[in-house]
Amino acid sequence: MKVVVLATDSSSTWMMVNTLLKNYPDLHVVIEYPISRLKLLKHRMRKVGLWVVIGQILFMLYLPILRWLTQARILALIENTGLSAKRPSGLVVQQFDSVNSHKCIAWLVSEKPDVVVLNGTRIVSPEVLRSCNAVFLNTHCGITPAYRGVHGGYWALYKGDKKNLGVTVHHVDAGIDTGEIVYQEVVIVDEQDNFLTYPVKQYIAGIMLMVRALSDVKAGRLSDFRREDLPSAVWMHPTLWQYLAALWQKGVR
Repeated sequence: MKVVVLATDSSSTWMMVNTLLKNYPDLHVVIEYPISRLKLLKHRMRKVGLWVVIGQILFMLYLPILRWLTQARILALIENTGLSAKRPSGLVVQQFDSVNSHKCIAWLVSEKPDVVVLNGTRIVSPEVLRSCNAVFLNTHCGITPAYRGVHGGYWALYKGDKKNLGVTVHHVDAGIDTGEIVYQEVVIVDEQDNFLTYPVKQYIAGIMLMVRALSDVKAGRLSDFRREDLPSAVWMHPTLWQYLAALWQKGVR
């Protein structure tokens, strides 16, 4: 079975890749270049307004401080699972400006993968999904459909919804985390965790779910379902004042 990973250059990507290489040594990896921050900010400003974007920028300026305070915890979480977040040496990686670029689409057409695993990329276009007869799967840090978008673990805690703090492996369609669910798992967090460790725990659980999903594809037994018991909502980055209010009022870190 030919597996391709379309991803961004991140620790979660290399955790996924290093794990999948154990079962799929001929794994093909494509890394897309990040979207410019200026372009992202302009898009968000049109969508949510200047005041919200200012709050999000202020929160992002705080994140390096939180990352410095949390780095030892993150490393311990990864090491305790036996996973590696280091880019594997000797691995040949394709790089494109975007997974939606003509060059990337042409590459997928020529490779003819059986499964495409997405990790952290921008929303893929319908042209990408039509480029090959493959199963497209994504690991999403949130329980869908209630916590689509970003930071699903944080927003579940923000809403006092611990029972839906988790991770989802789902089929990819043209929407934002709207594809049929393959696997979901609730993740337990504690007082040592915060905004930056929630997704680490979610990815650790999600990688194992992805391994199961690929095994199901190989065996011809992949199944999926939808959650009609949950509302559907898309979440964005919090503003600094949202984060501080939740920290003081709810103890959500």
